[in-house]
Amino acid sequence: MKHYLLTWYGITDLRAALGLEATDGPILSALKTGNFTDVVILAYSNPCKDQNAFTNDLSTQWEKLRHEGLETRLKFPRDKAQLIVDAVSNTVAGHTLFTKWLKAELTTAGISCEIQIIHQELQHLNDAQGIYNAAASALKHALSDTSEKTLTSFVSPGTPVMAYTWALIARSQPQHKIAVIASSDPRKPPETIILPKDLLMPMVAAPQTAKPSEYDAIIHLLGRERMPIYFAMLQFQAKEHIFITTQDYDNAASALSRLLPSSCNVKTVIIQDPFKPADTRRAIEKQVAKHPSTAKIAVNLTGGTKLMFSGALAACWESGIEPFYFEIHNHNVIFLRDGATVPFIGAKSVKDFFTVNGFDVITQGQWNYRMTRLTGTNKLWEKRKTLGSLYQYADFRKYNIHWGCRRNPPFNWKWSKSQATFDKNGNATLLLDNESISVPPCDDFGQYLGGGWLEEYVFSLLYPLKEKGLIHDLRIGVEVDYSGKVRHPNDPPNGEFDCAFTDGKRLWLVECKAGAVKQEHIQKLENNLKTYGGIAAKGILVSSFPIVSALVKRVSSSTAIRAVQPGELGTEVLQKIIFS
Repeated sequence: MKHYLLTWYGITDLRAALGLEATDGPILSALKTGNFTDVVILAYSNPCKDQNAFTNDLSTQWEKLRHEGLETRLKFPRDKAQLIVDAVSNTVAGHTLFTKWLKAELTTAGISCEIQIIHQELQHLNDAQGIYNAAASALKHALSDTSEKTLTSFVSPGTPVMAYTWALIARSQPQHKIAVIASSDPRKPPETIILPKDLLMPMVAAPQTAKPSEYDAIIHLLGRERMPIYFAMLQFQAKEHIFITTQDYDNAASALSRLLPSSCNVKTVIIQDPFKPADTRRAIEKQVAKHPSTAKIAVNLTGGTKLMFSGALAACWESGIEPFYFEIHNHNVIFLRDGATVPFIGAKSVKDFFTVNGFDVITQGQWNYRMTRLTGTNKLWEKRKTLGSLYQYADFRKYNIHWGCRRNPPFNWKWSKSQATFDKNGNATLLLDNESISVPPCDDFGQYLGGGWLEEYVFSLLYPLKEKGLIHDLRIGVEVDYSGKVRHPNDPPNGEFDCAFTDGKRLWLVECKAGAVKQEHIQKLENNLKTYGGIAAKGILVSSFPIVSALVKRVSSSTAIRAVQPGELGTEVLQKIIFS
């Protein structure tokens, strides 16, 4: 008798293989139970990713790290560890590394298990059709074995859509008696999940155009990602919004509540264990029972853990309420009962993205007076090489501007055939290569020469896209701080962004570097996207000087950032990046 395990492998499994986890990861933990003789592992490959990013310095660094003790590896700086994970994840090199590690660990544990890896390219992380095709291929491979066997699918590794697909396949193939297991703690063996009998219960489905836009109540699963909850708040009108979450995300529920009309009833329900499907199912059923049987209730399954998803889906089937899911990358809402999809509305306010993620905008970042020096800004772009020489000038490097200073300190800088002056009254002069450039009176001329000019130049390139209605709420120099924080006059902001805008579906942050681009600039932009923009946020890195090839490779391994070389910079190129 053979015992097949069908599964994706996820980031926790990869981090375990890299030696960056204190646990074995879900898959090795499941195989160490000795319950399986064969495992078919699906490996997500990203066709847009640089397949050679895990080479040279990163590979050497990891080779040295992996020979250290666990305690040393776990203390390795998180940002540097993330660089390694980002470079190797979703690549053939990553799949090879994980497979080699898994075989070695099983041999060391004295466990015999046949391993089959199936590479599957996906258009994005929640490519539903690609995920279904991959799961079907794994099942087909197992069924092609004529031996007597049992089949088990593992829903923990991967995304909620991957987990949902395994559940659908298990329930739609009753003749194969496919068991389903899940792991709430990778330090413990996985547990068997009992799927609701009516998972695929046929029903009379309304046509797609008849999908409701209004409900009596919407129940949201709330976890780390907040934006899908806000998208649902914009998509549907509801008299009541109920957040099912844990104590860790109670503040997130409060932030979201502030964006709802005062007429809405808002409730937060705390569950104790997000890794027990029954806790979520009972919480939803209890809320549903408080409404009349005629009430229209829907559940937003996009947030929370995969096991919260499982419990919520069971509650939907048993209670006859509508489950839906936001497919962020394709900008669709999927109604899971009948598979109908509708485009989602999205958000057109940059401020709302920050508010949802727990921040207040303290400097609005409007264009105002900057238009008066646009002619000079365009000239600085042409003379950027000359301006670059200023950045090596000793007096410029000593020049220090404290955040919150109302007027930049005066200066008089001379270099080569160029000169820049600024007096205490705000009068500025600029000479580049003996050419005089007109500068209107201002109070930020030091910041402007130090890099503000590039921010304004990029803003002017993005502005036509705003005028055409292609992007929304374009801002420059926007600054944010934690919501509700008591601020003092000279406190620096928690976050500041050269340019920010939304395409209606996600937040875009633009990082402008008038000097040389360094590794920390890329890491900073990636961190900002995760912190301030949430799921699917995107970034653009613009430099006035060519970005070196090593950093171009680093950016190409990122799914969130695109870099623009100086010779390519223009409105059309920016539009292509945003909408490609």
